[in-house]
Amino acid sequence: MFWFLAVIGIPILVVLMLFFSAAEDFWSIITFRIDFSRLVGDLFHVLFIIGIGIVAELFSVFMLIKDIL
Repeated sequence: MFWFLAVIGIPILVVLMLFFSAAEDFWSIITFRIDFSRLVGDLFHVLFIIGIGIVAELFSVFMLIKDIL
């Protein structure tokens, strides 16, 4: 049951983390007040969050399948 909740909750958590970490930068992009170096730095930050989320999701799916079988 725990792994099922983890499989459901990890993508929701990752999306919430991306939303709250990029809210200010999103507004800066809309108003054209963001410089290129900050945009590249934020891209690495977003890719890091997504990478950690993918690893956590794969581990949770693996453990869920292992528990079912």
